Amino acid sequence: SYADLSFLKKFKIDHIALCLENDFGLWLKPGPAVFPKVEPGIKTEEKDIKDASTLDAVALKNFFVLCTALLDRDYFCIAGNGAENGVGKGATSALVSVTRASLDVGLWTSDSYSSGCARMLPSVIPDLSASIVKSAARQIAKECVEEWMTNTAESVVESCCNLAAGDPGSTDADDAHGNLPLATVVTKLLTREVAEFSSDVALMKMYLAERALRSCLHDITDWDDKVKELMDSRCRELSNDDSDEIPCTEMFFHATHAVVTAEVGLEWIEKHMELMMQDKSRFLAAVQIAGECALVGVALFRCTNLDNETGKFKYSTEENDAICESLTNLEDLCNGVKMECRAVIAYPHLRRVKEYLTRLGKSIGGTRGISSKDQRKRMREQGSLDSWIARPFDSLNSP
Repeated sequence: SYADLSFLKKFKIDHIALCLENDFGLWLKPGPAVFPKVEPGIKTEEKDIKDASTLDAVALKNFFVLCTALLDRDYFCIAGNGAENGVGKGATSALVSVTRASLDVGLWTSDSYSSGCARMLPSVIPDLSASIVKSAARQIAKECVEEWMTNTAESVVESCCNLAAGDPGSTDADDAHGNLPLATVVTKLLTREVAEFSSDVALMKMYLAERALRSCLHDITDWDDKVKELMDSRCRELSNDDSDEIPCTEMFFHATHAVVTAEVGLEWIEKHMELMMQDKSRFLAAVQIAGECALVGVALFRCTNLDNETGKFKYSTEENDAICESLTNLEDLCNGVKMECRAVIAYPHLRRVKEYLTRLGKSIGGTRGISSKDQRKRMREQGSLDSWIARPFDSLNSP
């Protein structure tokens, strides 16, 4: 149960971005942050450098916690429900602002970052992002929610593009095109742990991961055709009968679409390893984003397949076989790409790719075992003597 906050008035969600920029001094504009130039040869006091990037992490954390509580009670008004005003424009702006704030270096380097805090500042960002998504989904017209999610995912990805490489000697010093921050946002903004408890958050993460993967692997010009072709191949045996479980069917489509999108991305990476090796930071970012895309599809499959009341699986054998085929191929792709990462000592990014693919393959393999349960059961029945004896006489004479 929530505490009684009825004495508060409703706020405009645009205030979140204004407060982050004006009161906390965070850089929310497109492109890399611009700091005062330090002239070479001129000694700069350490205190001056510190003051130039001061961030009151405790106050910011408390602000995020307060915003999360207000959003959970819909005390932020999501403006622009109509198409003429832009669907959920204020909520999109808020999520983009939180995205850019999560990339601010001061958020991770401030001395007061964890002092006196029960929770560290970065740990509250996924909760705030999820609350923005859930509040928007409740306040926006139902038929416009997915449109809002698509537009918001596009805006979030655009806000992470054209970022500069890291400082010399840092792990992202070679990231000239800013791919690693995009991977960080996909991984950290809406975590899988948060997404598993809300279908709206899971869908938002799915749209974000798919859009980010297309941005990172911009060489693929026929994404829609490749995904559609593979979707048709995977789901060719699905029946078209009308079912009462329409939400489950829709979520299964989204889950399969996410897994297939990751499949297309990893297949392209495997075929163009020579090109990917030329930009190892992009290689790492693409693999991480593809992995997140696959895992959010897995999360959607898991949370919509199991009936909590009966403990039984909802999807048909054909649907389980379809997801099993994609997950099997993804597991093989993980092993194939991993084998190409040889010089892991000389190139830390390749080591990170290999470690990530190892974890991803294990996670996918576990879900593949769940999804192929009906398939294995059917194979055992076909090979057992009891099932052969129990077959009707007519079927024994059939070819």
